[in-house]
Amino acid sequence: MKKLFATLAVALFVMAIMASCGKQSNVTVENFKSQAKELVNKEVTITGVASHICSHSGRKLFLASENGGEELVTVFTSKDMKPFDKETIGKVYTVKGIVKITQTIDEQYLDNWEKDVMEQIAKGETVEEESHCGTENKAAGIEVDENAENAELAQIKAFRQKIEENNGEPLVFYHIECNSFEIK
Repeated sequence: MKKLFATLAVALFVMAIMASCGKQSNVTVENFKSQAKELVNKEVTITGVASHICSHSGRKLFLASENGGEELVTVFTSKDMKPFDKETIGKVYTVKGIVKITQTIDEQYLDNWEKDVMEQIAKGETVEEESHCGTENKAAGIEVDENAENAELAQIKAFRQKIEENNGEPLVFYHIECNSFEIK
């Protein structure tokens, strides 16, 4: 009888583990940043309003909360998907995809970036920057001085300030690699 209970307990434990594997998590725009670290390489479902779609490629979507607020979640199309339709800005998306690390920014990264920018300035080269509307900075939670003489140096300064606010810890940014989506 003890063997039967032990076998049954092990079977239930294994079934519980198998049920949780591959389980999809529902996240919200508001709680994505706080949960992203634990969700890396896991499938999630998220619903939000398309606040911006990258005009260059259409492969980057920024989701905002349906309830308003400042938080944005970045969504990239997978390699096999067509670009997001720019005509759907303002529509509600339900996205399924895998959480990925977009980038980690630490002081060394910023030092190297600043060095490259300063070398270009010293050579008299102008950096041809992509024309961004500031959505990426907003999604990263940084405010860049729009009146700065050099936009890249202003970004570096803003990232340094954000690292300082983060007690010197690197900044880790996450996105969702979209597998499928529906538009309401």
